[in-house]
Amino acid sequence: MFRIMRFTAWLLIILSLPLVAAAQNQEWEALKSTHFIIFYKNAPEAVINELAQKAEGYYDSIAEQFGFNRFNFWTWDKRAKIYLYDNQEDYQKSTQSHAWSGGHVFINQKLIQGFVGSRQFLNDMLPHELAHIIFLEMIGFNNPAAPLWLQEGVATYQQQNIGSVKSELADRIKRSDFFDLQSLSHFQTLSQSDDAVKLFYQESYSLVKYLIDRYGKDTFVDFCRYLRDTRNLSLALRKAYSFNSLNEFEAAWKDYILK
Repeated sequence: MFRIMRFTAWLLIILSLPLVAAAQNQEWEALKSTHFIIFYKNAPEAVINELAQKAEGYYDSIAEQFGFNRFNFWTWDKRAKIYLYDNQEDYQKSTQSHAWSGGHVFINQKLIQGFVGSRQFLNDMLPHELAHIIFLEMIGFNNPAAPLWLQEGVATYQQQNIGSVKSELADRIKRSDFFDLQSLSHFQTLSQSDDAVKLFYQESYSLVKYLIDRYGKDTFVDFCRYLRDTRNLSLALRKAYSFNSLNEFEAAWKDYILK
């Protein structure tokens, strides 16, 4: 940085103010893909193209995995919006985010924010939050019938490996060192130990994996419709999977893990 004499420092500040204001007020450019509108300012074209390709790939993968690919509810004016800031500093100032934040999401608005250079945003947060949005749009935003375990099970579905998860969960089930479904449904991730949070995510993922592996994607779509229409988890499980209670669902899941 240049050294400025004290008596001329005020001049530098005054002259720089219009430049700062201009940078903050710069209009967003927009790139439109099939399911997304990506807003950016000075990001290189290659970065924007990579983001568009990644986002579309994640969307297609998530929709196919859960059987949602027959529903085109993210096209034209219903496309999700991604705001990509030029750097972490601009992102933090504009979103009031913490220094550790790699991205931000407004699920009900289908709006995601990130910044150039954040691999956490591109490779981890983006697919996770897209799964959240796609699933919640399918069952209805702010649906009280969708517990946190179900939402996170869907969001982590493509980030997990059922082989290793099954092995760890089987050991814990045999030791009775796991969350039953009632406890899982009331789990709060805040103020929990790392081991408890890890177990919560493993169980959440494995429950969703069990439903899709055992009964298929079409039945999972039916389950989501029942969740949307009845706004009742137990009723949706009974109508889609013939589970007469949450205990019956839990027992079937445990058999799946232990086999």
